Parts: sequence; C-alpha cells; structure tokens
Amino acid sequence: MSYQVLARKWRPQTFDEVVGQEHVTRTLKNALASGRVAHAFLFSGPRGVGKTSVARILAKALNCAQGPTPTPCNQCQSCQEITLGHSLDVLEIDGASNRGIDEVRELRENIKYLPAHGGYKVFIIDEVHMLTKEAFNALLKTLEEPPAHAIFILATTEAHKVPVTILSRCQRYDFKRLTTAAIQEHLTQMVQREGWSLAPAGLQLIAQEAEGGMRDAQGLLDQVITFGGPEVGPAEIARILGVTDRRLLLATLEAILQRQGAKILDIIAECHEHGHDLRRFYQDLLIFSRHLLLAKLGPETRGLVDIADQEWESLQVLAQSVSLAHLFNLLSILIKGEEELRRSPQPRLSLEILLLRLVSLEPVLDLPAWLARLEALEARLGPYRETSAPEPRETSPPIPTVQALEPAHPENTPSRSAAPPVPPADDAPIDDARWQAFLHFLEQHDAGPLAGRLAGSRLLGQEDGVLLVAPTPAWRSAPEQQKEQLQHLVQQFFGSRYRVAIGPVPAETRPLRLVPSKRQLTLTELKPLAQEIFGGHWLPTAKPAPAPQEEE
Repeated sequence: MSYQVLARKWRPQTFDEVVGQEHVTRTLKNALASGRVAHAFLFSGPRGVGKTSVARILAKALNCAQGPTPTPCNQCQSCQEITLGHSLDVLEIDGASNRGIDEVRELRENIKYLPAHGGYKVFIIDEVHMLTKEAFNALLKTLEEPPAHAIFILATTEAHKVPVTILSRCQRYDFKRLTTAAIQEHLTQMVQREGWSLAPAGLQLIAQEAEGGMRDAQGLLDQVITFGGPEVGPAEIARILGVTDRRLLLATLEAILQRQGAKILDIIAECHEHGHDLRRFYQDLLIFSRHLLLAKLGPETRGLVDIADQEWESLQVLAQSVSLAHLFNLLSILIKGEEELRRSPQPRLSLEILLLRLVSLEPVLDLPAWLARLEALEARLGPYRETSAPEPRETSPPIPTVQALEPAHPENTPSRSAAPPVPPADDAPIDDARWQAFLHFLEQHDAGPLAGRLAGSRLLGQEDGVLLVAPTPAWRSAPEQQKEQLQHLVQQFFGSRYRVAIGPVPAETRPLRLVPSKRQLTLTELKPLAQEIFGGHWLPTAKPAPAPQEEE
C-alpha cells in the first residue's frame, strides 16, 4: 500500500471532526435536520481551513443511506465511495483547469442525469474564481434554477473575484483562520494516535508556522517526522522549519532596550554561523516586537499573541522597562528597515547597521513622564520667576567706572514679578545701581509714563542730599506734574532728605557705550555663526568674470 500523507489520512469525515469552523458546521447540521438545504453554496476562506472537506461531508450527509442526516454513517456504499473519491454522484471540478465556457456547457449537459446511488448529484467546483466571465454567465441560469436532484458547492480563496450575480444565487459561508491553540491541540491528538513523542513547544512552533491553516500544519508535521523521527525536540524542529529560536529573539530585544551593541553583534554572528536566514530572523524579530508592544498594553491583549505562557511573562517583564512611545518608535523603524534589508546585497552588514541604529536611538518618553519631570524640575527651582528679560547687571562699586556710568536701556531693564525693593535708609550710600533699583521701583508703583521718561538715565553722583542725574531726551518734554511726582517718589525710596537735580552731562564725563552697535555684520563675521548653527562648510565662491570693455 502506498504511503498516505497526514493531511489526507486525518481528513475529517464528519461535521464534529472539523476544527475551528463551528459557525459553518452548526448551520449546515441544522439545515440538514430541518430539511432546509439550499441548492447552491459558496465556501470562501484561506487555504487549508476545511472548505473542500466540509463540502465532501455535506455530500455524504445528503447521499447517506440514512440521510439526509447531520451525521453520515461513513459505512454505507455511498459514504465510502465519497470518502475514497470515486463516487459517481459527487463530481469535483477544478475551476483553474476547467475554466472555459465549453466545460460549463458540458456540466450543464451532465446535470440532467439522475444520481446513481444517492438522492442528490453534488457538483463541487474548487477555485471557482478562476472561471472566465463567459463561463460564469453560462452558469448563471443553471445555478439559479438547477434540477431538484442537483446541489452546487463552490469553493474559493478569493471571494471578491466572484461576480455578484453568482454570489446572489448562493448561500455564502466564510471560513476563518484557525487559532494557534486549536491547531496545536489537534496536532497533539494526532501525535498521540500515531504513537509519536513530540514536546508541546515543538508542536507550538509547527502551529505558529502554519499561519492558521490546518493542512499546512499537518504537512509541516509530516516533514518534521520524516526528517527527525518520532522523538524530535523543539530546537531541532525550529532548525528543520527554518524558524528563529525564540531565545535569540528575546535576547535581541533585551539588548536593544538595554543599549548593548556588542551583544547584538554576537547574536547576529551566532545566527550566521548556524546558517539561519538573516532576513527571516529580521521578520521574526519584527513580529516579536509586535508581541512586546501588546504586552506593554496590558494583560487583556494575551489572546492576540500566539506565544507560550513563559514567553509572554518574559515579554511583560521586559515591557516594564520601556515606554509605550519608545516601543512605537522602535516598531516603526523596524517596519521601514524591512524593505532596505530585503534589497541589500549584504544582509548581515545591513542587519547589523539596522539593529545598531535602534541601540543608539534615544528613548522617547510618554507625555505623563514629561509632565512628571517638569513638575520635579519646578519643585527644585522654587517659585516661578520670569526669565524672558536678560539677567540684571552686576552691582557696580561706588567708584565711578565706565561700566558703572553706562546708560541703561529699556530692553536691558529686568522685569520681575517679585515684590518691589525695600527703600534704603537715609544714610545708606547711593550709587548708580541704587538708581537703577529706583527705576524698577517706579515700574512697580504704576508710574509707567514716569519710568518710561527716565529709562536710560544714570546717576552721576550726590552732594548734600541732592542726586545729580543725567537725563534722557524724553525727559525734556516732561510736564511739571511728573517732576513733582518724581521728587515725592525719590523721598519715599531714598529718604526724606533727598531730592533730584537733573541737568546736562558734561562731555568729559560722558561714559563710553558698551552696548553693541546695530551695524550690519560682514560676511567674515557671519560665516562662523552660520557654521555653528547649520553645520557644513563654505563652498569657494567663483570669481566673477570681468565685464567686457566697450570699444572706444
């Protein structure tokens, strides 16, 4: 007897044996039990999820000697012939190779004949979306009003390619991908029946690699047993399937988050020495990064991650050391780098650069973390103080100097929101720094026009309680009311025995201005400033061509 692969050997023979499609099998069983069986069905879904198997079970349920019944006996002649695939009442047609109008015309001729043994003639058209437009049009009328003994079952992986005129004449059933847990459970039962010994971790790798298809999982299991025997371990299974060891993926993520570039280079070297496909390693790392992001979102996302419980716990511990915003940033860079790695002629070098780029990436903090840092900084700095104005000048010594006699300007006068300065005692020495404090005192006492006229003035000296002040041009137009107000405020600030005398400044005592002029900078002065801000270097400028001389 020839060898039979696991996918054919363990094909489900009843509705109860179908894995993961309860929403389809339950509806069909109820339809058979109540006698409400449609004349045309459309089974759509991914590959290897049971579309053809359910179609054959439905054909057996219709033609069983005890039927129509939801539970075919699999013992009568009709059930056995359908199981073996040579029943005259069940015609399986490949839509990819019989896609023309001539084949549909032949089908319409054969549909007239009554079934040989059972009560129905079942036509199963696989990959029906491959039929041509003319073939679909020729099938329309027959599909809408077939003979009473004819049942059509159309199967496709791309239902969007089937014309809506066909869809409207069929009952549609959408098959879904199987979960990793469901595939692993079914493989465990299969391994026990076969008498093999495979660890659950190895079966989980096979189930994950199948990507939701039971037929793919059975084929991979068949391949593993053929290569490694009935007692192959998880590490050997990962090597046979070309899957990256989960230990390396977790270690790579830890090295990225802990900024350990040398460790990442060692992991890549280990993968290269063991013959792993580095592009596949990168794809697995991308998927594992997605699992880490889901672990950061919380334990309620456990059902969205097809990994072992121990791996999930490790990801949860690792996710506590990184912010959600940083994980989003890492995952975005990984997705963008996949195309770069796929086109690179040197995958190892490109992979090293991509992962080292992630190591050097600065962590991104979430908004609550930034707010917490700002609150801590404010707590260390104390009460808030305005910093928009430049810092005040240092207090000059009583001896007149160039800096002490420098006239103040409005833009250099610091604006503070603190309490106004306390007036000094009558016998306290008065210098230009005290005069500048008095100007600030004017601003705090709502003497805005007066403070504006005196802004930029300076104290030249004092003699017997008379403060000699060098005025500004704006003081020349000051009214008498402001002059009287100035004397009152001077006595309030400096003492009752002081008054102000404002007059012109002698030329020999006029100080030098230390404020930088507003002249336009030259190109030589601008070059270092521009390089400091923008970087780069200056290109040599071409000398202008000499102007043509006019002929005399």
